[in-house]
Amino acid sequence: MKPITKYAINNDINIAYQIVGNGPVDLIFIPGWVSNIDMMWLDYKLAEFLTRLTQFSRLIIFDKRGTGLSDRVNPLCSLDERMDDILSVMNAAKCEKAIFFGHSEGGTIASLFASRYPKRIQSLITFSIFAKRKYDIDYPWAPKPNERDVFYETIQKEWGNGKKMGLEIIMPSMANNPDYYDWFASYLRSAASPRAALALAKMNTETDISDILKTIKIPTLILHRTDDLDVNVEEAKYIANRISNSKFVELPGNDHCFWVGDSKSVLDEIEEFVTGIRPLSKTKLSIHSKNNYTKIDIEKTMLDNFQYNLKIEDFAKLCGRSLSVFKRDFNTHYNTTPYRWLKEKRLDYAKMLLLESDLNVNQICYESGFKNNSHFIQSFKEKFKLPPNQFKMNT
Repeated sequence: MKPITKYAINNDINIAYQIVGNGPVDLIFIPGWVSNIDMMWLDYKLAEFLTRLTQFSRLIIFDKRGTGLSDRVNPLCSLDERMDDILSVMNAAKCEKAIFFGHSEGGTIASLFASRYPKRIQSLITFSIFAKRKYDIDYPWAPKPNERDVFYETIQKEWGNGKKMGLEIIMPSMANNPDYYDWFASYLRSAASPRAALALAKMNTETDISDILKTIKIPTLILHRTDDLDVNVEEAKYIANRISNSKFVELPGNDHCFWVGDSKSVLDEIEEFVTGIRPLSKTKLSIHSKNNYTKIDIEKTMLDNFQYNLKIEDFAKLCGRSLSVFKRDFNTHYNTTPYRWLKEKRLDYAKMLLLESDLNVNQICYESGFKNNSHFIQSFKEKFKLPPNQFKMNT
């Protein structure tokens, strides 16, 4: 079931966040570069990873300002504003202290937060972290200026084009899966505009946390894959050598993204670090492939994803079927069309949110999967005989 998106406010800037699970410790996930917390749950690999985290934590995820579901503001922002955004999310989530899990650029931000606000962070976990993104004689693994210039130009000209954005570098294990390329390209487009992505990339280039690493005193777990093609494993070793209370774990593989490749080994390390207990299960995370697409349960898939504003073609892909086969199987199962079923299901869900949550009508519209507020209000009135606000007042 899609988590409800809430908003923390930092100086009139809305920061989208979600809380999933009710484990004994708070775990804040800071994603890399760009993100969209709704779209995360649409990828079975990433969703399974995040769900596993909720088995031993209360997971808090958020989109940085200018990305995903957060306010699309002027993409130029400071690291101080980033810190304030995290504090606003923690306060809104009633989180006094948390374990931070940062991926790539998110690990850099989490490290800076650990240095500045040690009383608000219990421990730190990073994956594929870097200290800086600009070549230096003392830090020779970072990209050189001409390499970053090429990257900037690619963002401007090819943003959202998976084959041009170098996805074979950040997730080479998925390089031969065109469907996954398509999904991740959509994820990038939903996460940021080209202008915002470029601004964030430039901000990353100027970020340098090498001088603050020795000030981090909390327990820190640094995870990195040996052959990561995007961030050299030596960068993680450099950071681990400068954080006194750190544990460095080198994992086999070459994927920069933690949820692809051998994601179970990453999860096992995180769970042991958080709980003190090494998972005993030898079973791997379930992985769907084209060979079992036709076995995907239409009913479960639709119930898990109806709140997302997707096209019918996208629901067909989630169910592992062509559009024509999906419509046929759907009609056989529900005796109606996907469009009609989705509309009814979303309206019933909107009614529940209206009665049981403190969300306003505009928020409920988008949380239910509608993309147009006026269409939502009209549809609600047709089904329940009253517009949403009046329905709530009369109930």
